[in-house]
Amino acid sequence: MSDLLINDAPAPGTGAGADAQALANSGQGPAFLPDFKDSTVGTMGIELELMVLDRLTYDLFPAAPDILRVLDKHDKPWVHTPEITTSMLEVATSILSSFDEAERQLEHIRATVQHAAFEVGAAIAGGGAHPFQKWNEQRIYPKERYFASERKFGYLAKLFTVFGMHVHVGAGSADEAIRLCAWLTQRAPLFIALSANSPCWQGEVSGFCSSRSNVVGAFPMSGILPSEIRSWEGFRAHFDRLAGFGIVNSIKDFYWDVRPKPEYGTIELRVLDTPLKPVYAAALAVYARELCLEWAGQPGRWPAEDSRELYIWNRFNAARDGVEASWIDPETGTPVPAAQAIRADLERLARRSTDPDFGKACAVIEELLRDGGQARWLRRHLERGGGMNDLARMASEIFEAPPGEPAPTA
Repeated sequence: MSDLLINDAPAPGTGAGADAQALANSGQGPAFLPDFKDSTVGTMGIELELMVLDRLTYDLFPAAPDILRVLDKHDKPWVHTPEITTSMLEVATSILSSFDEAERQLEHIRATVQHAAFEVGAAIAGGGAHPFQKWNEQRIYPKERYFASERKFGYLAKLFTVFGMHVHVGAGSADEAIRLCAWLTQRAPLFIALSANSPCWQGEVSGFCSSRSNVVGAFPMSGILPSEIRSWEGFRAHFDRLAGFGIVNSIKDFYWDVRPKPEYGTIELRVLDTPLKPVYAAALAVYARELCLEWAGQPGRWPAEDSRELYIWNRFNAARDGVEASWIDPETGTPVPAAQAIRADLERLARRSTDPDFGKACAVIEELLRDGGQARWLRRHLERGGGMNDLARMASEIFEAPPGEPAPTA
């Protein structure tokens, strides 16, 4: 995530504790959990993990190091970083506060990264999982942190060549971050449903709208914030206990669906497939931001006691059925269609939002709900006789299409 997300605080990698943090992140030093930085409630940032594709075969292409070198030459308000394998790259926005800001910066990212990829003979795409890549063919990016991950997790490190969108929302304070994490975790399956666009896995139709969502569960620290943790002090005690066993070294070792990110002063929603179009990313991020602003306006209120089994069931349904999933409201215990819950959220949030373009974001989300969502659009291509290579090509052309230009449809 871009250092610009931090408000009135040293950027990660500078200042006191930076060396300890870097060593902990790499797994080479003692465990380290930084203090929670002050932040402005409702600021947001967006991370996108993008596919790097061969322009001829549309298989994954290990050209991320070359693209990153081209991007190094650009002066820009956002950042680019490598990811665990060389067919992935990550981009992260600066601080954003509205749908319009997010849409404009994500379009700048799209155009800049696309041009850089073209220079090295590659294409880029959104999507949560490449439809036909083989995990054993991927190459670990030459960085000690990623080699350490490979040593620790074995083949899971290459299996983790999946592509997600992470949304950071400023929490204001450490204790508030834990409370907002608890609330946003309840809604996380709705974001899985809305973003689901990875119906294929390793060359096969998976039977899931988001095959990506099943990969992270193999990691030992996946899951959700334990419901008994209700303060930063409680989270720090949890961290220290796990660190004492050698299970975690840093916040990066928590693969939770929603986690606090103390060095940024944010909470981080991590469940989304990378959207097929940048504007979808902007709309989904604003939805998460508006929910957090609503909960921030209800100080001291906590969600109903969380049932881990209920969350797992909601998550499974969302990954399998996408926007056509059923969702059990944890507050009422009532099963409702996920699409109905999302529309109810948007209608309620629209009445209180101060974002002048929130209505545009709602219209984009309505598009994501239409005709079965992104996963159904891709499946329709296969049902009409299209192949996996064409599916990857189509996803790339959808992502690379500038606003206003028609993109291919399934």
